[in-house]
Amino acid sequence: MAAIGSDAGADDAEEDIVYSTVDVNIQRLSPYSAGVQLLDGRVVFVPYTVTTVGLFDPATNECSTIASDVPYAYRGGLLLPDGRVVFVPHFATTIGIFNPTTNAYSTIAGMPGGGAYASGVLLPDGRVVFVPANATTIGIFNPTTNAYSTVAVDAPGHHAYVGGVLLRDGRVVFVPASATKIGIFNPATNAYSTIAGAPGGDAYRGGVLLNDGRVVFFPYIATTIGIFNPTTNAYSTIAGLPGYAAYNGGVLLPDGRVLFVPYCTKKIGVFNPTTNAYSTIAGPQSTYAHLSGMLLLDGRVLFTPCDAKKIGILTVSDEKARLRAHSRTEAVKAELVAAAWHPTRMSRWCLDEDERREFAEMGLCDATATA
Repeated sequence: MAAIGSDAGADDAEEDIVYSTVDVNIQRLSPYSAGVQLLDGRVVFVPYTVTTVGLFDPATNECSTIASDVPYAYRGGLLLPDGRVVFVPHFATTIGIFNPTTNAYSTIAGMPGGGAYASGVLLPDGRVVFVPANATTIGIFNPTTNAYSTVAVDAPGHHAYVGGVLLRDGRVVFVPASATKIGIFNPATNAYSTIAGAPGGDAYRGGVLLNDGRVVFFPYIATTIGIFNPTTNAYSTIAGLPGYAAYNGGVLLPDGRVLFVPYCTKKIGVFNPTTNAYSTIAGPQSTYAHLSGMLLLDGRVLFTPCDAKKIGILTVSDEKARLRAHSRTEAVKAELVAAAWHPTRMSRWCLDEDERREFAEMGLCDATATA
């Protein structure tokens, strides 16, 4: 595993996020579209350009593959309640199912293909919603019965949405990519509605639900971070992002910050939704390194490989913050001592009664000095 140091200067404001890589030597560009962590800690890589399912063990850094079928098949995956993994059909005309207990890959036919869906959302009742990209319908998959159905809606198609986020009230937000409206789907009623204001032009790819109930849209071509408040249906933006496909996906950290996965940039984006501050830290040494990210059970972050050879691993630590706080505390203490240094003032301001008596016995101050 190779470790990469962090930048100096402005990047030092962030806590210590150490980026490293694991070389898995997969000879294909954009091999996997996403990663799904299993209950045993291993990660299943969803096949995109390759015809194999990837299996990675972050405890040992070992990677293996299981044969699948056609390339450019799936875009996104989810862990089902029974431990299996469902692959979201993109160009595939099948739903992919991977059983990690038996390492068996199987398919369920009947999908539209043609870039139909881009990612999925697991509902509380166990069904899966397929987010419409080129499809003009919403896909619904029931893994208990293997039944696939569609909800006829006026979805715009043409790579409209990429990514979905489950809200606390059970509705699903479709993240606008080329769509100029945010999609809202209520699986309880099959009602689909939209909220205008998104920039379109492949603006965002994926999103995440914050602790306060708002949704962050991950910037792709957009030069803004998208913020959606489902309570008020308000959409807002935070400017200052690089655009030009700098990022592709993101990860919510346990402390509430959001990491943006580097794609056409060598920088990892860090967004603090509490302060609306955006900053960057050093990331991969080449562009097109990663395609998506996920939080591991051990608290580290994994970036799936896109340059076809390396998995990115982020380790988040508060060591830098602790050292920074200690340094600042020592500086303040030194400043206070310098300001107060005079025998009388020192005894009045900085010593309690017992300390003044002890110093007086040593002949260093007047024991009768009062504050």
